[in-house]
Amino acid sequence: MAKPSSAREDILSAAIELFRARGYEGVGIAELLETSGAPRGSLYFHFPGGKEQIGVEVVERVGQSVALRFRALNESGVNLDDYVTRVFKTTAKECKDRGYLSSCPMAAIAAGLSSGNEKLAAAVREAFGAWEREVAAAGEARGMSTKNAQVFASALVAAMEGAFMVSKAQANSSAHVNASSAMRALAGALQG
Repeated sequence: MAKPSSAREDILSAAIELFRARGYEGVGIAELLETSGAPRGSLYFHFPGGKEQIGVEVVERVGQSVALRFRALNESGVNLDDYVTRVFKTTAKECKDRGYLSSCPMAAIAAGLSSGNEKLAAAVREAFGAWEREVAAAGEARGMSTKNAQVFASALVAAMEGAFMVSKAQANSSAHVNASSAMRALAGALQG
C-alpha cells in the first residue's frame, strides 16, 4: 500500500528538485508551492522558519542520505579503485537521468550561499564534513594514513561536486569519468 503524501514531504521533495536545478537563491516560495502542490498555509505551518528552514532540512536530508551511501559502499568491502569508480558511476547516472539539467542539490545550494544564511551555511558545512568523514574512513580501512585519508576524502568530495557542476554545464558525463580517473590515481599515490 502506498504511503499517503503529506504537504511537508511534498514541499521537501519539490525543494530538492528545484534546488538541484537552480540553487537555493534561484527558487522562490511561490514556485515551491506551485511545484509541490501544497497550499500556502501549509508551508508556514510545517516550516515556520520559511525558506531557510526548508533549505536546512533539504541539506540535512541529502547530507544524511549521501553519508549513508558512502558508509554502505565502505562496508561493502570493495577495493579503493572500485569504491571511487562506483561513486562516479553513480553521480554520472544521476546527471544523465536528469537530462543534465540539474546537479547535486548540495553543490547548487553551496554555490549560492550568501552571508545572511548562517543556519543554511552551517548545515552545508556539516553535511560536507559528514561525507568527508565517511570517505576518510574508507581510505583508512584500505591502508591510508589518517592524514592521507583526510586529503583523499576532501579531494573526492570536491571532485564529485565539481563533476556535478561541470556535467550540468557541458550536458555530458565526461567530468565524472575524468574525475574518477584522477581520484583513482590520487588514491593509489596516497596508499603508497
